[in-house]
Amino acid sequence: MYDPMDHVQVDYPTVGTAVITFRGEHDLVARDELRAMLDLLVEQHTLVVADFSEAKFVDSTTLHALLDADMAARRQGRKFRLLLDTQAIVRAAFELSGVLNRLDYTNSRAEALGDESPAPFVY
Repeated sequence: MYDPMDHVQVDYPTVGTAVITFRGEHDLVARDELRAMLDLLVEQHTLVVADFSEAKFVDSTTLHALLDADMAARRQGRKFRLLLDTQAIVRAAFELSGVLNRLDYTNSRAEALGDESPAPFVY
């Protein structure tokens, strides 16, 4: 049986930091599991990085879950970042949707794990 969450891996490179690596395709099928995981990680860590460098496809449900996670992180005084050193089709989904205008993102893992504060965004 296909489990879309098999294409998601969480690592903890430092205390208080979680990196979620997304591989393959991410769409409506994993919506509820993805939201629950993001909620928990944001609640338990000061920095959560969503790494899409190995993703092949994302849809609007995934993008919306990321926006919600960012909003939750900001409310809690935490940081949420995207790592987008990825395929053109995935980057295009982020660009065309306007998500990159709302989320802190980088193309480098070192920058994603850095301590720079993103500019505040008002929802």
